[in-house]
Amino acid sequence: MNNQAKDRRYWLRAGSLTLLEKGTGLAFALGTAMLLLRGLSKHGFATWALFVLLTYFLEMGRSGLLQNGLMRQLAVHRGNLREESGLVQASFVINVLYSFASIALLWLLLPWMVRQYQTPGLTEILPIYTAINLFMALMSQANFLQQSHFEFRGIFWSNFLLRGTVFVWALVCKITGWPLQIHELALAMGAGAASGAVVSWFFARRFLPWHPWHFSNVLHNAGKLLDYGKFVLGTNLSTMFYKNVDKLTLGQLLGPAAFAVYDAAGKVTQLVEAPSFSIASVVFPQSAASMVTDGPTAVQRLYERSVGAILCMVLPFVVLVAVFAHPIIRILAGEDYSDAAGVLRLTALFGLFMPFAVQFGTVLDSTGRPGVNFMGTLATAAVNLVLSYLMVQRFGIIGAALATLTGYALAMVWMQWYLNRHYGVKGWRAFVHMADFYQIGWQMAKRFLTKSQTKIHADS
Repeated sequence: MNNQAKDRRYWLRAGSLTLLEKGTGLAFALGTAMLLLRGLSKHGFATWALFVLLTYFLEMGRSGLLQNGLMRQLAVHRGNLREESGLVQASFVINVLYSFASIALLWLLLPWMVRQYQTPGLTEILPIYTAINLFMALMSQANFLQQSHFEFRGIFWSNFLLRGTVFVWALVCKITGWPLQIHELALAMGAGAASGAVVSWFFARRFLPWHPWHFSNVLHNAGKLLDYGKFVLGTNLSTMFYKNVDKLTLGQLLGPAAFAVYDAAGKVTQLVEAPSFSIASVVFPQSAASMVTDGPTAVQRLYERSVGAILCMVLPFVVLVAVFAHPIIRILAGEDYSDAAGVLRLTALFGLFMPFAVQFGTVLDSTGRPGVNFMGTLATAAVNLVLSYLMVQRFGIIGAALATLTGYALAMVWMQWYLNRHYGVKGWRAFVHMADFYQIGWQMAKRFLTKSQTKIHADS
């Protein structure tokens, strides 16, 4: 099989599994949200949403600290058993230490969070999260190892179990009439994390480079991973902050009910953004390998084509959400959250900026410039924080969406300037590729219809 055919197979297999993973994860998240929005009070839903947001912050931090650095180093040292072993062993040590550090940080911040966001329910679920965090360390380690070897099956099934277990428990409560309890939802999340870790290691075990443990080798590789990962960690946390500072500002200034309404709109927005993160996880290992073998020109092509592919998928969702915002909110959350429809129309537009931003980070991290990505993201987060406080106080809930939209637009201008200067990227080419993908899709649809009609005539 030639290289071009192998490349097509990679993109088809990896892209399909990753999109399926993100799609089912979002379906579970949306289904869970629909059940919780109807089964919990606005105050209770805000407490659970804040808890999920905190756990997501910590997992994005773990991913930033280890995932990209491990994949990049394994790509550079492919075939060197001693180096591969040292990298995997070092990443596992860092992963476990990160879990303990993040648990300690949460316990320290708990009194402040309960007071600022009026969510005393956090105190009953944080002890459960201590166990969840350790299971997530095991699961994430196996997933990072699989992704670095272009394997995505275990990633799909582990995340399927993690998210699906919470949905199933919420559905059981709805069917049986059992009252929804936040601590029981946390226990369901723990069961999903434990089963996901077992499944992920089943798929990852063949990628473990068996080599004797050498402390000096592990320490050396831990230094390399941390030297790279500290910037990606900062970038991921800054990204999470600027993506959620609107909600956090609302919760602090206007209370849990406003947080709940805005988060209801955010659940739909996540559907629009899903293709960006799905394709990014496929592009990163290819981008890292392409930079080593072919240089910046290959990275430029990857960026423009991948953004075009994402826009091709995102644009129809944005249009549908903008047109049908009111019925979407009624179906998702019910009449109690009808005032979120106006917010949804604005937050849906975030999806048009997300492909450019996510792939910008992918390019910089995979080509060894995580520091630039971190500083840019941190600056964007700072701008969003200022805009959110100003606009929320002036315009209320709708001001949070306006602030984030303005921040995305300003960040996009700077990102495209930087990519053009250092990689020769032309952002407008993404729209050309988007049109090309639509044309390809139309041609495929016509061929399919022609074959179907031919088959029908032949059978008759």
